[in-house]
Amino acid sequence: MNYHSIIYEVKAFINKYFRLTVALLLLISITTPAAAETRIFIDDAGRSVEIPAKATRVISQNDNRLTLPLLELGVPLVGSSGRVDSEGNTYMRSVPDLLGIDFDSADFEFIGTYNDLDYEKIVSLKPDLIITMREDQVEQLSVIAPTLVINPNNYPVPEGMLRLAKATGYIDSYERLSLAYARKLGIVKPMFDEIGDLTVSVTFSFEAGENVYFYKDLGALTVVLNDLGIELPKAAKAMDGRSMTLSRERWQDIDADFIINFFGTTAARSPSKIRAGLDKFLPGWCDFLHACKNDQFLFFPYASYGYSFGALGLNLDLLTTHVIGRAFTPLN
Repeated sequence: MNYHSIIYEVKAFINKYFRLTVALLLLISITTPAAAETRIFIDDAGRSVEIPAKATRVISQNDNRLTLPLLELGVPLVGSSGRVDSEGNTYMRSVPDLLGIDFDSADFEFIGTYNDLDYEKIVSLKPDLIITMREDQVEQLSVIAPTLVINPNNYPVPEGMLRLAKATGYIDSYERLSLAYARKLGIVKPMFDEIGDLTVSVTFSFEAGENVYFYKDLGALTVVLNDLGIELPKAAKAMDGRSMTLSRERWQDIDADFIINFFGTTAARSPSKIRAGLDKFLPGWCDFLHACKNDQFLFFPYASYGYSFGALGLNLDLLTTHVIGRAFTPLN
């Protein structure tokens, strides 16, 4: 038997063992429920999947992009992925900031990190629907429960929220949240219309100062900028993807009337720490930017690029406060 044959046999054995293990766990832990109403849903991978008419026990594979919007829609979760800090504590990004829910207070369980799921834990939670952003997880997850691939990064927040609402059967919640945002936008937008042309640049960096990222699309923030008629810099609009790593030589490409960066929820990622990181990245960086020289370099909380209607509303408030609520010096 050659090397490739051995590898093939090993992979086949592992896959068979996984399926048998899950099947046994299902037999042990799950009693057969009464037949529930189902429907067909076509997911982002083009798969036709039979799912519950209205999900009641949902697993979420990503905290910031799936758990946050699902909870805002009122979808009952039984498990969510999260993150693990340097001390081994589990947490979710944006969810505590926007909804006040963490793993200590939640009525759902931690199921591992988004790329390292605890499949046995998922089985024990008896989900009736699993939603993942990763197509490579579908084969294993589908053995446990109907599994949909939905990647919110492919949609602006309102459209992605609607897709999740349709997938789970919570359209009424979506319509209520959408209407509330539209009302608030209707109040705020005329204030920005009075200003005229305005440009805002969206960047992201860490306290270590190793890289700076420049964005064309970053969750709720860039949706609100577009809804308010605020333009991104030309270099951002010309991007092929959602973002790029910015080189020092292209530093001035990010300049605009206002520039937004972000701060975290710990003292180690405070605005002052992020500024210190920018000093490491490019000493004297502020002197090269109109926005910074005129005190128009802003720091928004991580929650502002979350994926929810709550994050959209937060950005309306932040932009109104920092732009409408002050005098500023235009770039041109």
